[in-house]
Amino acid sequence: MHPASTSSGFFPLTTSTWSSAAEVDTTIQTVFANWGPMKRALLCLFLISCPVLLCAQTHGRQQGTIIRMRMTDCMGPQHALITAMSGGGARAEPGAICPEYVLMGDTVVYVIIGKTSDQLLPLAEVTRFRFHKNEMLIRVDDAAKESRFHIKAMTLRPEWDRSQQIEEAEAMASTRHHRDEAVMMDPPQ
Repeated sequence: MHPASTSSGFFPLTTSTWSSAAEVDTTIQTVFANWGPMKRALLCLFLISCPVLLCAQTHGRQQGTIIRMRMTDCMGPQHALITAMSGGGARAEPGAICPEYVLMGDTVVYVIIGKTSDQLLPLAEVTRFRFHKNEMLIRVDDAAKESRFHIKAMTLRPEWDRSQQIEEAEAMASTRHHRDEAVMMDPPQ
C-alpha cells in the first residue's frame, strides 16, 4: 500500500495526490460509479431534505406583542378525567388566580392563561412563541425553559379590532349616560 493511498468501505483504493485535474475528475467518477443506486438516492434525498429541515426549524416560532394582562381564575386540567385516573398532575386550586394575557400576533390575537400565578410576562415587548400540543410555549428573557400557557381564545386581528372599537364606543356612551344622570339629579342652586 502506498503511503499516499487510502482505503475505506465506501471508496476503492484512491490516492490523495493528483497530478492533474483530469485525474481528479476520473477518480471522483469512478468513486461514484461504484456506488449502488440506493446510496445515490439516499445522498440525493439527504441533500434535498437538509434545507427543508433547517427552514422548518427557523420558522417554527412566531412573534407578537403582549398588550394586556389581568388576573383571572386558573383553568383546570384540560383532560381532568385522564389526570384524575393517572393519579397526578398539577390541579388548579379553587379560588387560585393566574395571569391572563392578550398577545397580538401579525394576523391572530390570542388570549392565553398561565398555569400558575407566577408565570409573568413583560408587557409591550416583542415576544417569540410557538405551539406544542394545544399549548403556547413562550421563553422569557433567555430563561432555562419555556413557560406553558393555555390558549383560551383566538381571534383574527381585524375582527378583534372591530370588537375593541365597539367596546370603546359602549364605554363612552355609558360614561356620557352616567354624567347626564348626575347632572339631572343635582338640584339647581
